[in-house]
Amino acid sequence: MNLAEDTLESLDDLLHDLGKYIALPITMLPPTAHHTELRDAVQSALLKTRTSPMGTQTAQAIWDTFCKEVGNQLTGFRGWHRLIEAVDTACAWAERINDTTLVIDRTQVTDDMRAVSAAIRALQDECNE
Repeated sequence: MNLAEDTLESLDDLLHDLGKYIALPITMLPPTAHHTELRDAVQSALLKTRTSPMGTQTAQAIWDTFCKEVGNQLTGFRGWHRLIEAVDTACAWAERINDTTLVIDRTQVTDDMRAVSAAIRALQDECNE
């Protein structure tokens, strides 16, 4: 299936803007980080995902913009559905993070955030086959 060049470029941008930055605040924490630092990192990962001179974007806003840009061009790819699932799983932390009684499993949240970039890369590979 051939994709328009702008769709492939949008995937590249998504890898950078969402895939990279959604995991960065969490992976940059020292191993001994306190649970409040982890909670703050998760909030930053999701609510201040991409900061530029043009402002700050949430993970959900980056994803929504990408989905509008590509429309239904990726629906025929297996990796598209995996990407949707990975983003949904990562963004679901935004609802849970406000529950201060929740003990965040650092390994789980890190895996969930990293799964976004892995899913984007897999979809890129599939698109380039």
